[in-house]
Amino acid sequence: MKHYALYWALLLVAGCATPDAPTPESRADLERGRPYPFPAIDDNIVHDTLLIQTTLDLGDSTYLMVASNVTETFEGLRLYRYRFGANGSVDMLGISPPAYDSWTMLPTCFPLDTAHPADVMWVLANFGERESWGQKVFLMDWNFMDAGFMHVALPERVLEDDTLRLKRRNVAPHMRYSENADTAIWRFACDSVFVYDDGAGANDLIIASPRIRYTYHRDQGLTLWMDGHARPVRMPA
Repeated sequence: MKHYALYWALLLVAGCATPDAPTPESRADLERGRPYPFPAIDDNIVHDTLLIQTTLDLGDSTYLMVASNVTETFEGLRLYRYRFGANGSVDMLGISPPAYDSWTMLPTCFPLDTAHPADVMWVLANFGERESWGQKVFLMDWNFMDAGFMHVALPERVLEDDTLRLKRRNVAPHMRYSENADTAIWRFACDSVFVYDDGAGANDLIIASPRIRYTYHRDQGLTLWMDGHARPVRMPA
């Protein structure tokens, strides 16, 4: 059985540095580290108490499912990793913390090892209702470690009723993952990013994507970097 120790071991092979101010990336850098395209499949289980929203095939005889209770509860959606037992039973391997009143918990996956993508991966789960609220960050092997929340979305201008309106979409498919020593790094391969909270007292900003990134280090936790300066990451209200 895999454990989070494997994640830290994979990162520590490159060194033991604490995170420094990120350096500018080239367009070629942003072509790497794309989300892994685990295929979405039709529901392959029938569950009396779960209402299934999405199922991904992880390719190792396990599946990642987004589901809520059939009877609506405040906790709402969760991620479930499961496999089928020898007798056809469903073995739940890991269950994430809930999304509470969010209508979506759409996962985007960034494996640490693309040769064995299902072993250990970061999962960015888009929270929101009609628009994105941001990304809950999980480290997943056979369970889910809650690593914090990214207060970001993809800004999009759309014409509605002859009025140009700003919509906030799921930005995770436009994010790129890399590692520096024992630090995980997420950059943005889009023109701009909507930032709900910049960690310095400003809210609801549209920021050019090269100015912003997130890092995760086991000692510092999840950190927002803006213009080379570290900002604290707050949990959503």
